[in-house]
Order: sequence, then C-alpha cells, then structure tokens
Amino acid sequence: MADRTLLGLSLYSLVSSNRTGIFLVYFPIFLVSVRHASVATALALTSVAYVAGSLVSPIAGRWSDRVGRRRPFLLFAELAAMPLFLAIPFAAGYWAAGALFLAANVALSMGSPALSAYVADITRDRERGGAYGLLSAASSAGGILGFLVVGELVLTLGFPFMYYFVTAVQLVTVGVLLTRVPDDRAAATGDRKPWREMTEVAYFSTAVSIRSLGAGAVGAFYGVYATTLGANLFDVSLVAIAGLATMALTAVPVGRLVDSMGEIRGLLWGTGISVAGVVAFLVAANWLTLLPAQGIRNLGFAFLNPAMLSWVARMAPPGRRAEYLGLFTLINSALWSLGPLAGSAAVGLAGSAGLFGFAIGATVVSLLVIEGVYVRKARPRTPPPGPASATPGAGP
Repeated sequence: MADRTLLGLSLYSLVSSNRTGIFLVYFPIFLVSVRHASVATALALTSVAYVAGSLVSPIAGRWSDRVGRRRPFLLFAELAAMPLFLAIPFAAGYWAAGALFLAANVALSMGSPALSAYVADITRDRERGGAYGLLSAASSAGGILGFLVVGELVLTLGFPFMYYFVTAVQLVTVGVLLTRVPDDRAAATGDRKPWREMTEVAYFSTAVSIRSLGAGAVGAFYGVYATTLGANLFDVSLVAIAGLATMALTAVPVGRLVDSMGEIRGLLWGTGISVAGVVAFLVAANWLTLLPAQGIRNLGFAFLNPAMLSWVARMAPPGRRAEYLGLFTLINSALWSLGPLAGSAAVGLAGSAGLFGFAIGATVVSLLVIEGVYVRKARPRTPPPGPASATPGAGP
C-alpha cells in the first residue's frame, strides 16, 4: 500500500511540476517584456511572492498534523491557486500581476508541508532519501514537459497562453489527487506544542538554507541572463531543461546514496557541487555554456533536497512531521525567496558578476557552517594519549 501511495504522490508531483519551474524563469521575463517592469523590480516582485508563500507553511503543517490528513491540503492548494494564475494575463500593470502571483503562491504553499509529511509517513528512516529522490525525479520530468510546451507557447502565441496551460495542468492535477492519492489518515497531534521545542530544526534549517539566498537569486535571474547572452525564449527553456534532465536522471540514485552515506555528508556534497555550478554560470561565454552550468547546479540539488528533508523528517515526532517540515519550508523558502531581492540589489551594484559573486559567497558560508557545526559535532573526539599508550606497542 505504501508503494502504491508513493507512486501516486510521484504522479502528482510529475503533473503539478509542469507549472512550478516555468514561473520562476518566465514570470520575471513576463513582467519585464510585457508589463514593462525593470529587471530589479521583476526580481523583487518574484521574491516577495515566494516569501509570502513560505510564511504560511508552518501554519499549514500544524493544521495538517492536527487533523491527521494530507490530501485535503493538496486539493485546497490547487483549487485556490487556479483562478489566481488564470487572472494574471488580464491584470493591468506589473503591480497587479505581482499581487495575483503572490496570492497564488500563498495558496499553493498550503500543500507543501503536507506533501513532504505524507512521504515521511509512509517510509522508514533509511528509505526516505530514495523516496524524496523519486519525487524530485518525477517533478523534474514534469518540469521538462512544462518548459518544452511553455517555451513554444510563449514564442509562437504569447505569454497569456502560459497561464492557460497552467490552468489546464491544475485541472489534471486535481484529477490525479482524487483518483491516485488515497486520503490516508496519519497520527493526529494532541495538545498544541510550543514552537521552542523545534529550535534544533530551526537552527539546522537556517544553517543549510543560507546558500538558498544565492540559489534563489540565480534561479530567478538565469532566464533573463540567458537572453542577454543571445538566447531566445525557447532557448531559455533548453537551459532549464538541462538542469531538470540532470535531476530526473540522478535524483533517485543520489537519494539512495544519501540514505547510505547519511544526511550531513549528502549536504556537504550537494553544497560543494552547487558552488561549482554557480562558478560555471559566472564564467559563461554564451548561452550554450549555461547548459552544463545548470546541469552541475541541479546535481547539487539532487543531493541537497533528500538530505535536508530526510534529516528534518527523522527529527520530527510521527504526529508532528508536517509542522516540523513546515518550519523547515518557512526558513528554507523564505531565504530562497529573498534571493531574487538580494540578487536585484547585487545586479544594480555590480551587474551579473555581482549576483553570481553573491551566490557563490552565500553557498560557501553555508558550506562552512555545516562543516563547523554538524560535521565536527558528529566527529568522535580522540582521547588524549595516556601513559600506557605513549610507547609504541604498549597496551593491555
């Protein structure tokens, strides 16, 4: 039953992700090219929308835990966001479009902790990396299809058809939830617990999410950056697809590798590879060189996603997984969502080199914090040599 549920969740992830990545890339381009916003304003509006969405995650997670159900939150998220996305191409001006995008992201965020918790509910500790990897692979495969379709739609028919496509995808997503994802009940929480009990998760989430500032900045900027290097709108989709294909092919084996090596080592590998990917962006000579850069960057994410989620799910009591994962989502997504805002400031100060330099710096800081706090704490201390061990060969 657990395997069937995981496959159903993977199918949901595959279909719903037809829309997820395209907004990060194409919404700023839409604001710049159609609504005539500046690049800095477009990045800032995108950032604020994702920050607002992240703020509801702990509340949605606690609510899901209290009622002991996951599917209703996924359904609500899809149905509430659908009309908001559909209204964006009819909004007058970039401020109105940005407000609708913000509201849609808030609605979608109601389902995020429930999805992560559902996976944790049906898997054991040393299986979760592979399970989260399966969802990442399915999500990336769906994202590839979304970029192929939307890249052609916006190039030939215009940006409004991107939003019509998203609406159609959400209708299919609702159908998948109703027919392939069971409405299982988890162990409901009892009395409300104080937030201070989750301080360890908050510290961990902050440490591993510092690099999300840089990741969010690059994620919202690389579409615009590709166009400055000579890419057309369909070429931008190819850059995104290069990263998604890497995730689709590597997420499951990498997730299983994280299960065997441990979450913290997976974090170190993922963060280090992410640095290499951003450096490749920085030295890119034309848009074609962004293809391998995006692949390297997403290989890092293939390590990071299952490592972070598995660690938090393992620390959470069974009846409070969505709440713990919601707190992680709040911190991780908020920092990631602030990335475009910080990136817009970096672009204004030093151009694209300033943005990529900021991203590299944030990722290196995160790497050092993980090494300094979690790796050294886990490393066994060597006792000082005693008199009996001072001479080689001595001992009992």
